[in-house]
Amino acid sequence: MSKLEQLDRESLIGVILILQQQLAEQQELIQKLQDQLAKDSHNSGKPPSSDGLKKGKRKSLRRSGQRPRGEQRGHKGRA
Repeated sequence: MSKLEQLDRESLIGVILILQQQLAEQQELIQKLQDQLAKDSHNSGKPPSSDGLKKGKRKSLRRSGQRPRGEQRGHKGRA
């Protein structure tokens, strides 16, 4: 016979209530940790250095081909 089978009804209800309270606390903690993981420097006050490896590469705002590459026209260069 297990220990739970030996308990009376009131004791079993007490055990169930304790387990429900512990489950609610664990779910609250899990939600809090998930919220922390979802935050980065864009949606919180955290510095960008704390973003870690999940930070993506930035794209340049310049469009390619707007100006020709190289030296300015008429530049004679150094000799």
